Amino acid sequence: MRKKLILIILIIGLMSGIVAIQAKLTGIRGLEWKKESITYLPKNLLIKPALLGFETTVANYLWIRSVLYFGDHYITDQNFEYLISMVDMVTRLNPYFYPAYEFAGLMIPDLCRNPDAARVILERGIFYLGEKRWNPAFYLGMIYYKYYGDRKQAAYYFALAAQAKGAPVKKLASLASMFYNQIGDRRASHSVLSFLYETSESPDVRKYLLDKFVSEYAVDKPLNQINTDDF
Repeated sequence: MRKKLILIILIIGLMSGIVAIQAKLTGIRGLEWKKESITYLPKNLLIKPALLGFETTVANYLWIRSVLYFGDHYITDQNFEYLISMVDMVTRLNPYFYPAYEFAGLMIPDLCRNPDAARVILERGIFYLGEKRWNPAFYLGMIYYKYYGDRKQAAYYFALAAQAKGAPVKKLASLASMFYNQIGDRRASHSVLSFLYETSESPDVRKYLLDKFVSEYAVDKPLNQINTDDF
């Protein structure tokens, strides 16, 4: 027990030291030199042996940093240069951490303009959470439909999502039908945004979806209170 406690203290100290050193360097070199602390992330998983089995602890710490990073840039410069790397590393260290997959499915394709990166992360989510969570497969289906124009693959992932535990089968089937039969219909688009808003577990994601809806339809109401007749 004592040995485990020492290891935890060492890991926390290492992470805190990295942040403190970078803050010090930023102060010395000036704001023009400032870089996000995410630049210290390794490009691969060679770091895992050094974590001594505490991958989940480090993933949780990194997720907190990721949320703070996203919130800061969402309300300022809309520059999410490191978001993909952060979300990817979180899901590598803890592949069962669902909130990171929600960011991958909804934020990365749009805000980072990188559906390919989102696809890779979501495929990881389906592998580890596919039987328990319908959302990763649904997000991936949307990416294939919206960004790749591949209806066949989109339909496959919608069907896969419907097989997950607790999946809203009727709603998924209804949305899939609208994708095929109402291409370009604003009602179909509204239904998708409403569905994502209602099923999201993240306040950041819900705010993002609401902002997106307001910007596209100029309707300043909660999504679940908007009727299709409003637009």
